[in-house]
Amino acid sequence: MKHVWALLIKFAIVGTVLFSLYGIFNDVSLTSILFLALVTTGVAYVAGDLYIYPKFGNPVAILADFGLVLIMLWALSYVVMAQIAITPFTAAFFSALAITATEPLFHVYVRDHVLSRNSDSYIPGVYKTDFSTELAEEQPMINQKAKDSKQGSNDPKNSGGG
Repeated sequence: MKHVWALLIKFAIVGTVLFSLYGIFNDVSLTSILFLALVTTGVAYVAGDLYIYPKFGNPVAILADFGLVLIMLWALSYVVMAQIAITPFTAAFFSALAITATEPLFHVYVRDHVLSRNSDSYIPGVYKTDFSTELAEEQPMINQKAKDSKQGSNDPKNSGGG
C-alpha cells in the first residue's frame, strides 16, 4: 500500500505539470497527457526513487530524475505532439525542470513512508486508533437512566413547588 500512495502522489505531480505545459501550450489531448504521465511516473519511480535514491542519495537522484524525465518526455513528445507550438525538446526541458523542482519534497515522503521500516500507518491522516470505537461493545444505558431519574427528583426546578 505504501508504494500505491507514493505512485499516486508522483502521478499527480507529473500529470499536473504535463497538463499545464503540454495541454496549454501544445494542445495535446488529455489521453496523450495521461499516457505520458503514466509512463514517466512508472519509470522514474522505479529507477529514480526506488533504485538510485536509496543507493546514492538525494542530489544524485534529483539529477538522475531530471535526465531520465527529460529523455523520456523528449522521445515520447514526438509521438503525442501533432501540431507543435514549441519544440518537443523545449516542452520536455521545462516539464523536467518543474518535475525536478518537486523531487526533494517527494524524496522526503519516500524516505519517511516508503523506505522506512516503521510500522505506522501509511495512509495520511488515518491512525490505527481512529476505528477502535467501532469494535467496542456497547454499554447498557440502564444505570445511567437510574442516575438521571434520581438527580431529576432532587432537582428544585423539577419538584413542582413553584
